[in-house]
Amino acid sequence: MINLDVDYPYISMIKKHKSQYIIEGCGEHTNFKIIIHTDNLFEEEIIDIQKTPKNYRPCILSFFDLYQLYDISFTTSMELYRRFC
Repeated sequence: MINLDVDYPYISMIKKHKSQYIIEGCGEHTNFKIIIHTDNLFEEEIIDIQKTPKNYRPCILSFFDLYQLYDISFTTSMELYRRFC
C-alpha cells in the first residue's frame, strides 16, 4: 500500500562512494539525484543536481536528518532542502 500522506521533499537513497555522497530523493513534482563532493582547494562542498521523472520511492530520511547522520554540513543540507521546497 502506498502512503500518500508524505512530507516532500525526502531522501530515498544515500550512498558514500570514496569522498562523495550520492543521494536520490523525491520532490513534490519530480525526483532528483544529487552528488555532493568536497573541493579540497577551496574547502567547500560542491553540489550537482539532476532532476528525473516523478515516480514513487519509499522515504528513508529527511533533509533535516542528513547532517546528523552523515558527514554533510547543516548549511549544505538546508540549501538542498531550500532548492526542492
